[in-house]
Amino acid sequence: MPRAFNDAERERIRERLIASGKRLINRVGLRLLAVEEVAREAGISKGSFYSFFPSREELILSVFESWEAEYRGALIREISEGKGTPRERIERFFLGAFEMLEREPGLARLGVREMQTIVDRLPPERLAAHQAEDNRVLGETFGRWIREGLLAPELLDALRGLVPALFSIALHQEDFPPGSYRPAVKLIAEALAMRIASSAGGTGGKT
Repeated sequence: MPRAFNDAERERIRERLIASGKRLINRVGLRLLAVEEVAREAGISKGSFYSFFPSREELILSVFESWEAEYRGALIREISEGKGTPRERIERFFLGAFEMLEREPGLARLGVREMQTIVDRLPPERLAAHQAEDNRVLGETFGRWIREGLLAPELLDALRGLVPALFSIALHQEDFPPGSYRPAVKLIAEALAMRIASSAGGTGGKT
């Protein structure tokens, strides 16, 4: 029987499991990710793993959420603190959203079928909680853009819908003709930045 852990131990072990999951997903990909190997790298037994994550898919989602929080935080800071005009910073924000999937080998190899398999095996309430958190963070982010004069309020709903659409485009990278993906996403980022900046008064807030 897996031994009990106190709260501090549980937090440290959970962080180790997520870090182990990241390394292994980048090293072998999602298909070959094994719970036993994740647990071994984190220094616990396979049986103990399931006291932290009910399933392999729950760990994978937590790994994705950790990556998402890391990169999203950097992108949000870029908008408020980065150099260049607001339009240039907004363009880098959207380009960065695409590039997130390319910077981690495991994410870069992620396909639509693999993603759908993970989603199908997760409890609906877990997916709903993930979506609710995404909506909360994006709502706060875009609300800040509105207050800072970077975004016209009437574009808020459209931007909320765009985020999952951009992720879907990134997942379909292999469907693009050779050499066309990077120019295409750059054009998308440029067009979005131009439209947002225009809606906020031509320059998109203060330079």
